[in-house]
Amino acid sequence: MGISRRTFLRIAGATGVAGAATGAYVFGIEPIWLRTVRHEVPIEGLDPRLDGFRIAQLSDLHVGAGVPLDYLREAVDRALSLEPDAIVMTGDFVHRGGQTGAVRDACKAVEGLRAPLGTFGVLGNHDHGVYNASRRVAPAGGGMVKESLGAAGVRILSNTSTLLQRPDGAAVRLAGFADLWSGGFDPTALPRAPSHKTIALSHNPDTAPEVARQTDASLILCGHTHGGQVSIPFMGPPILPIRLRKFAAGPYDLGSARLYVNRGVGWLRRVRLFVRPEVTLHVLRVG
Repeated sequence: MGISRRTFLRIAGATGVAGAATGAYVFGIEPIWLRTVRHEVPIEGLDPRLDGFRIAQLSDLHVGAGVPLDYLREAVDRALSLEPDAIVMTGDFVHRGGQTGAVRDACKAVEGLRAPLGTFGVLGNHDHGVYNASRRVAPAGGGMVKESLGAAGVRILSNTSTLLQRPDGAAVRLAGFADLWSGGFDPTALPRAPSHKTIALSHNPDTAPEVARQTDASLILCGHTHGGQVSIPFMGPPILPIRLRKFAAGPYDLGSARLYVNRGVGWLRRVRLFVRPEVTLHVLRVG
């Protein structure tokens, strides 16, 4: 049975409107629709004085990929509003390492990011100018990003650690690792520190099992995946830039440690579907 021309045009019009609405959401709304995720982290043996210790996490700003600076400042303001003890950033501050303008804008976006115990970060593959897993030698771009961010108040850790100590003497160790694709990742560079619980930063979640094995980290914070940016119901993200696809986004139990993969703030291309950008608040609890 055929349909009339009028019915056909009505269906076509409705389909066009639905398609336009979907496109407006996927490209215009969700990519800048920030959400705040609260992640409670029970840690066995945590100093009771650190129960409620707050760490705000931002990741994957991708300055230079068309991500609006006012939107990035909104993410910064969101992190500050959480009143964290410390702020951490897990890489890919810029979209292309070595671009002076993008580095300058990234510093402008994060220059007000302050917390009582400091603001810290690790570099991602894009900060080094490394865009695929097969390239393991990083060009000089990462050095410029690290130096510039340091001047803006973000201390970059690269196979190094620091102590986050409250006035009452209670402290956790914060460790940060070089990016996997840059060729500098070395989880054996840091000795174990059983006197303090360790929080580890590593851009790429493919490193998480190795960090858990080689260190005494209780919590490992990563980024890199953007959650796939698009997640299909009952299927998950069709594209992920990692080998261990099970670590797409959110919390995971690694046995000796807990992993959290942040969905990021920015993008490679401006599209998100069922993977809203996020600012994460990690709250340490006595396990």
